[in-house]
Amino acid sequence: MEQPIFWSDQIAFGVTKKFEEREKHTCAAGVSPSGIVHGGHLREVLTVDFVVKSLKKRGEDVRFIYSWDDYDRFRKVPKNVPEEFEKYIGLPLTKVPDPWECHDSYAEHFEKKFEESVEDMHLDIEFISQTEMFERSEYAELIKKALNEKDKIIKILNKYRKEPLDEKWLPLRVYCRECGKDFTEILDYDGDYEVRYRCKMCDIEEKTNFKEKDSVKPPWRVDWPMRWFYENVSFEPAGKEHSVEGGSRTTGQEIIREVYGEEPPVYQMYDFVTTASGQKISSSSAENIFTVDDLKEIYSPEMIRFLFTETKPNKEFVIPFDENTVQRYSKFDRVEEIYFNPEKEENEKKRKHLKRVYELAVVDIPEEQPVRPPFDHLAFLTQTRPREEWGKSCIESLRKTGHIEKELSEKQKELVIERMEKAFKWARKHAPERYVYEINEEIEEELKEKLSQKEKEAMLKIAEVLRKKDFKDSSELDNALFGIKDESGLSTKDFFRAAYICLLNRERGPRLSNFILGVGEKRIASVLESLK
Repeated sequence: MEQPIFWSDQIAFGVTKKFEEREKHTCAAGVSPSGIVHGGHLREVLTVDFVVKSLKKRGEDVRFIYSWDDYDRFRKVPKNVPEEFEKYIGLPLTKVPDPWECHDSYAEHFEKKFEESVEDMHLDIEFISQTEMFERSEYAELIKKALNEKDKIIKILNKYRKEPLDEKWLPLRVYCRECGKDFTEILDYDGDYEVRYRCKMCDIEEKTNFKEKDSVKPPWRVDWPMRWFYENVSFEPAGKEHSVEGGSRTTGQEIIREVYGEEPPVYQMYDFVTTASGQKISSSSAENIFTVDDLKEIYSPEMIRFLFTETKPNKEFVIPFDENTVQRYSKFDRVEEIYFNPEKEENEKKRKHLKRVYELAVVDIPEEQPVRPPFDHLAFLTQTRPREEWGKSCIESLRKTGHIEKELSEKQKELVIERMEKAFKWARKHAPERYVYEINEEIEEELKEKLSQKEKEAMLKIAEVLRKKDFKDSSELDNALFGIKDESGLSTKDFFRAAYICLLNRERGPRLSNFILGVGEKRIASVLESLK
């Protein structure tokens, strides 16, 4: 197999070389559901998924696991949660009630919403609740090993700490059996599975056996390498906050080697996904947040995947909701065009790269090239027609404007209408003003006053021509419009300015022939006739 050029193929190659003896590769990701699992978390999910698919392309057996770190403590109350939830701080996230009362716990509320939102994202993903893992004492032996080799762990951690850990420190937190919270202090460990602790909340001393009861959890820097070993992880990326020298990635690598005697997984740092303002997205804040469902309002699943394929994981990038959305759709359409018509890209290396970008974005490759009318034109078109007309009159309009050149199958129609839905929602929620259209049904007096007599006559001539003839396409209508313009003696600028003032109450707009055919010739004629 030739040397791979796409980044996820390169990582997959590295995985197979490092772990040649493994019959199955586990690729892992995860997050603590401490708040909204936002769209930025897709950076990790899709980074792993692309590597999973690259490994499968190499013929490898692969498992993709996503851990819900829902046995983590409830640390603080997010802005969108009632302040009285402060009373639950210190409990595992699965023991905190759902503030919205629609799921069994705080953790499940966010977990289920995210799981449902990615169902159509072409992910072969296995979700794992860490609460369930700890409740079943799955890690009991590995926790015991960490406790009995705490001196090694302390030595590793102290290399990167300003204040060294005390030699009596144990890599464990205990949830009190009485109050359920982790405001506890470990007093003694018996070398086996039993720890004695004191709860500061209950003011009691108790013992717990972590092989029999779900009551303990290692700190993150130990928990992470422990799970690498348990799941036999071959690849797991992490954000750059974990990737600094001396961070949890550094110590995790050393702990899995020195305590558990295994090599750490192949690693890839990924950078933040930010808002347009450049701010990092935070799960614990109600601000600067967009969810996967928010993304899916304006991007199809393959478009979302495309956004992540075209940017390497170690590069920060913005998912656009503004005018750049149009550019992203155009870029996807160009990549798709090259996939189905490779002769349109002369550079062989670039052609191969774009082929992989498309394969990883779309996954289920269609047998024939889909019809993709321009996103910005659909944004305009859907604002000018009632929704019930999108499946017929809009598609007929797209034929006249040259955006559809062949008969569409039902599947092709579905894809076009799906893109119409995305474009309409983008236009109404996110688009700059110049993409937002409200068609005048009649021309108000104040607009008439902005026009000269010559301009009014030219506009009425357009109405007359539109009444008399059905135009087959934009070119035919362009010829008619420029004929009227020439007869009027108006400059091109004044002619089209007058038309946009009459129709949109603005001085500029889209190509006039496409606009007229999009809205409908007879409807435009009626508007212009109100100049009489």
